[in-house]
Amino acid sequence: MLDLPSNPTEDQLRAIQSYLKAQQKERAKGQYGRQNYYQDKKELIGKKLIIFRHKQMKKDVWYMRFYVGDRKYKTLSLRTSDESLAAEKAFEHWRTLANHLEQGGTAFEKTTLEVLDDYLSYLEGMVSTGQLKKHTINGKKTSLKKLRVFLEPHSKPSQIPPMVLADYPTWRRKYNWSKTHHKNNPEPPTNLTINKELSDFKGFFEWCSSRKIFVQSIQYPFLKIDWSKSVEKNPSFEVDDWLSIVYYLRTWTRKTENRKLYGIFYRKVFAEFLKVLGNSGLRIHEALLLKWSDVQLRSKVEKTSSGDRERIIAHIQVSPNTKTGKRLVICPAGIYFKRIRDLYKKEEGRAPGVNEYVFRNIGTTHSREDKFIGRALSSDHMRKLWYELIEDLKQEKGVEFQHHYTLYSTRSFFINQRLELGLPPAVVGDLVGHSIKTMERYYKNIKLKNMEQELVAIRRKRLEEGEFQTFDLDQPSLG
Repeated sequence: MLDLPSNPTEDQLRAIQSYLKAQQKERAKGQYGRQNYYQDKKELIGKKLIIFRHKQMKKDVWYMRFYVGDRKYKTLSLRTSDESLAAEKAFEHWRTLANHLEQGGTAFEKTTLEVLDDYLSYLEGMVSTGQLKKHTINGKKTSLKKLRVFLEPHSKPSQIPPMVLADYPTWRRKYNWSKTHHKNNPEPPTNLTINKELSDFKGFFEWCSSRKIFVQSIQYPFLKIDWSKSVEKNPSFEVDDWLSIVYYLRTWTRKTENRKLYGIFYRKVFAEFLKVLGNSGLRIHEALLLKWSDVQLRSKVEKTSSGDRERIIAHIQVSPNTKTGKRLVICPAGIYFKRIRDLYKKEEGRAPGVNEYVFRNIGTTHSREDKFIGRALSSDHMRKLWYELIEDLKQEKGVEFQHHYTLYSTRSFFINQRLELGLPPAVVGDLVGHSIKTMERYYKNIKLKNMEQELVAIRRKRLEEGEFQTFDLDQPSLG
């Protein structure tokens, strides 16, 4: 019996703890290899590779134990009660593990979820060093969320079979998507979406291989894309549809039922955000990254038959931390930036600072310590308001569009209308950050390539009534 002191010191407690650990190791050594631990033990390569059945386990399956060096062993379940099949599997695992160890890998691995977390940290590091854009990482994160769920049955990377993704397209459409849950996405994921996710998975598994993390050679079931049957993604607004939305915004931003004051405020901000997108061709993340120092407004008074009219051109310096990098956009969206500035000034009692985001989170009366106050509003927040708008338009006015419009449709709308109204494709390409090749595709797809002057005048008048500015086409000097 160990004579324990009645009031031990810290040093004595550490000594007792070390003694107990040593005794525990000695007992384990005494049991390891004995008949009461192993059941039906069989040596395949001497003591370096054995198969056995574990007496203390309830399931009557075979295990393998493989010596990996430095007095360490790796034990794996072979998941079979058939001895000959267990031996076959043990040799297969042994050869794979031996090759993996010769290439510098390790036999003791992290869980699959831990490795996924490490990969996400690696991607974040690439953002901080400027190797990847933030929005690119966000897209990969969305894909990897699906992979995290799909790989749940495989707790360790070494357990992931080569054909693990064979049923992914079916799983993605049948179990990871539902019409009731994804009511804003009326159709299951397309082949194009699934292929994009598979490409992101490939990046993860290739990273595992480069880090000597044990994974087998994964097969990727990429799907064929039939472009002739594909539904247009983010279709451009029809002019009448754009007008319906803009006209309804005037009612929607004044609705107060079941909405708190900050909800009404953000609706008003969203209304101007939508018009900025439609009149600039900016991508959503490009607009949300804007600070007031990136926007220069230049106004000019225009004489009209009904009196003087202020026209405001916006010079927008797009952030380098975007898809196409830094570029200058000169567009007629100035009036909407002015309205946004006035909204924030009225709400906060001060003018926005030059280093503050244009579309900024100002919190609520109940979130003074909100960690998001001062940051840019999120794309998810804007999309939520977009779907609210479309749903309310459908419920209140009975307006249901033939096309599945998204916030990104504003960009296609800007491009198509500028082309149809006569702006050269190269100029439009510079504004929106598209290559000539991409612009040629847009140019081929627009409905009207050579509109008659009278038709152009009618179109422009209707668009101006619907908060889509075209005056810059006549006044290049404003640029």
